[in-house]
Amino acid sequence: MEIKVKTPCRLHFGLIDLNGQLGRINGGLGVALEQPGWEIKGWITENSNSKVSLSPSLISVITRFDEYFKTTTNDIDFKVLERIPQHVGLGSNTQFSLAIGIILAKLHKIETSVVDIANAVKRGGTSGIGVAAFDKGGIILDGGHTFGKGKQTESFKPSSISAAPPPPVIFRYNPPSNWQFVLLTTKTEQGAHGKEEIDFFTDNCPILATEVEKLSRLILVKILPAIVEKDIQAFGEGLTEMQTNFTQFGMNRYKKGIVHDLLNLTRKNQDIYGSGLSSFGPTIFALTDTDEKAKKIIKEIKDEFPKNEFDLILSSKVNRNGAKIEKIK
Repeated sequence: MEIKVKTPCRLHFGLIDLNGQLGRINGGLGVALEQPGWEIKGWITENSNSKVSLSPSLISVITRFDEYFKTTTNDIDFKVLERIPQHVGLGSNTQFSLAIGIILAKLHKIETSVVDIANAVKRGGTSGIGVAAFDKGGIILDGGHTFGKGKQTESFKPSSISAAPPPPVIFRYNPPSNWQFVLLTTKTEQGAHGKEEIDFFTDNCPILATEVEKLSRLILVKILPAIVEKDIQAFGEGLTEMQTNFTQFGMNRYKKGIVHDLLNLTRKNQDIYGSGLSSFGPTIFALTDTDEKAKKIIKEIKDEFPKNEFDLILSSKVNRNGAKIEKIK
């Protein structure tokens, strides 16, 4: 039997509550996109030593899966057909881990859920956007984690080292099919990860309760209604405001250089309704509503900046159903 999984990627617009006075932290807003995505095949092999040829990241996911589900994986092989660049703000590690987890579950004949697999492979400990994007797609708001001694999480930390389970999804909506995001990923800078990411949480948390209150109001009474009412202008304005006025974990890392220059350019373009940085970047997103506008934006970027400055320049529509899982034979 062979299983193939095609994942979405995700944009993360920001964490909401990094204060914790109400007994919860985190909470995130983001969106699942059709591309780029991981496409991975897995199948049962007669080679009992197949793990020898696997990458350390793949072995790590398999080990966590086996420990959680009490399985033994020695006879499964994998092939990566497409990938999401890592550490650029597109949620690559979560999508990879969930794709491998789904393949393992199918081949081991385990009936389970995406959330349970996320628990097994230890993803979703800070933001639930990537897990929800893989599961069902759409624009997503998650409710964060209980916070304090003996709670789901006792300190501010990134998903890479958090043991908290994926948070509840409290809003998921498919916007109009013409809404799309131009993605611009530069080569010269990477998003925070590893020790730098941990230090960012340590150095910046907790943030002021008044900042959380302002951001929560922006999301509740402007961004979410705009999605439901299909008002791309208000939605884009809300995203831009979120990205420019609440920058503890985003754009204040890029005060000069190509990312800074690209953001300034997106704010001046009349075809872009909203723009900002996904997670720690460096991927920039620019919201628009037609293929023609997307092509025009991409051409302007290519005319303004050298092509060799980018790892990724493309337009992607919202993924509306989550990962595609196919049993080939």
